[in-house]
Amino acid sequence: MSTVANDVIIVTSSLTRDMIEKEDSHRGPAMRALCKITDVNEVQEAVNNDNIMVQYHALDLLYQIRRTDKYAIRKLIVKFSKAGFRSPYAFFFLIRIAANLINEEGEGRDSPMYDFIDSCLRHKNEMVIYEAASTIVSLKCVAPKELSSAVNVLQLFISSSKPVLRYAAVRTLNKVAIQYPAAVTACNVDLET
Repeated sequence: MSTVANDVIIVTSSLTRDMIEKEDSHRGPAMRALCKITDVNEVQEAVNNDNIMVQYHALDLLYQIRRTDKYAIRKLIVKFSKAGFRSPYAFFFLIRIAANLINEEGEGRDSPMYDFIDSCLRHKNEMVIYEAASTIVSLKCVAPKELSSAVNVLQLFISSSKPVLRYAAVRTLNKVAIQYPAAVTACNVDLET
């Protein structure tokens, strides 16, 4: 369609509007249609959009286009981890992609993917911080001593005024305690209060 249509911008604009719309039934088909018709350059421009949902969906679309090329996915993560996003959803997605690469290739702490996830522990958004901590805890190749930064963040969340953060931290620390009980001994006092 993109090679035939004269006004591709109208079609892509309409599909992008469908992706942002509150109606969930339009999002999936719009994303699938965009995968078929859009040029990668247009998607890369959409990643820089000010709207957080446009950023997230553009990143997802870019990933779907390049998902078979591991090297391109690595470049994508490195590029956007340095550039940054306004969208916390885009950060969630990048963290999950990086974790998948680490788990598939058995990389450890020396990986740039791990460095990106670790840097998200210092993000300004609490949910991005939690996602990074939860991801570090669930990595297959993580050693008990490498859990300390994630456990420290989760320990801070235990004393949060937000019940959701407290619950999420306790639940994640429970998963850590099952596998590495010594890693969470410093949190025992906070967990009991």
